[in-house]
Amino acid sequence: MITKISRYAIVSLIVISLSILLPDLYWMIFGKPIIKPSIYYSPVIEEFMIATRTGNNKKEYSDQKGNSYDRKSFETLLPFSFYYNLEKWGILPDSIKGIPMKRTYIRHNSQYLRITNRAMNTPLISLNPLFESESDFTRLEMPGELFRIDQKFEFITASDNTVDDSLSCIFNGALLDQDFQFPAKIIAGNPTTRKPFDEGYFIVDAQNTVFHLKKIKGQPHCVKTDIPPDLNIRAIFISEHPRKEFYGVIVTWTNEVCLITYDNYKILQLPVEGYRADDMQLLLSVNPLYQMIRYSDMKEMKSVVIDNNYKIVDKYASSWTPKEEWKSSKIASVLFPFSIERTTRSSDYVQFKVKFNGHLSWIGILFALLATFICKRFVYREKLRTNWIDFIIVFGTGIFGAITVLLIRPEPWD
Repeated sequence: MITKISRYAIVSLIVISLSILLPDLYWMIFGKPIIKPSIYYSPVIEEFMIATRTGNNKKEYSDQKGNSYDRKSFETLLPFSFYYNLEKWGILPDSIKGIPMKRTYIRHNSQYLRITNRAMNTPLISLNPLFESESDFTRLEMPGELFRIDQKFEFITASDNTVDDSLSCIFNGALLDQDFQFPAKIIAGNPTTRKPFDEGYFIVDAQNTVFHLKKIKGQPHCVKTDIPPDLNIRAIFISEHPRKEFYGVIVTWTNEVCLITYDNYKILQLPVEGYRADDMQLLLSVNPLYQMIRYSDMKEMKSVVIDNNYKIVDKYASSWTPKEEWKSSKIASVLFPFSIERTTRSSDYVQFKVKFNGHLSWIGILFALLATFICKRFVYREKLRTNWIDFIIVFGTGIFGAITVLLIRPEPWD
């Protein structure tokens, strides 16, 4: 009895390993990347422009009406995106709709902010650097201490991992003076020196109140904002930019996307109908005339253009055949009744998730049972009645179980 248990323990381990390795090998051979189109909006003809990469690694250029362009004609209609090429060709216009077409002006008034679905489900770092926001020098410098917020605000000296009690007391008191309720739920900032200036951190306390904390001349500057506590904030993304139109973006648990403006922390909701933070990537691109919001998953992309008053100018949607409808996906569903995923495109966490492949997998299971019966009965000439558990394993695991029970034969264990 002990020997049979040992055999089935080994069989289980091999089945789990195969359910990870075989689907990975299959998609390594038969998989292909999903190439999403690049969507732009032309201020010249006031239409969406689409660049699509074809299978031979070339690009096709068109507008939303289906008119085709060569690359140079395409980029000529998108002066805010390709102004450097237009300037080289000597065809950069002096102005468009009253906007001066100077390289420095366009660069200063162009901004990009990307939110990935991975960012919604990623390990959080509990230690953060607090930069000096009004340094006497031109470049930001990494501080010698990091802060954490649990039941109080604390600075940890990076060189020796000790708590800086005096500095911690000053900043902790600044938060308490603004009625901050510990612990913090969200600490959102942009912890890099590769930015033009520093806006500190937006911190959500235990009562869902949003605070803005900066270090100015070594002292805390804490503002209790009027951002509604019932906004149901899931994440905040900060992006410092010389335009100083907004601090960053809020994503809520109800998939709303809002800007935190420099106008006394006013909240502006963006038109992102159908956006799903867990499944979609979002890109906000800003130029001197328009702001375009693009959000997409693995089967569709939606684009919305708004003007500088946040009024909708135009919308465009594109879609493609999702992976689930590929012929190779249907074959995989027949071959593999399930697979074990360790990673997912929606999270940075390592997982152990069993993914079932639907009703098509029954076809593969029946073939696996038939192949197991034929091999055991006519090739190995085993006594099927004494090894009936093998067929239960194949019934539940398909090809993974069939390969395993035919490799790990019962004779040495009987």
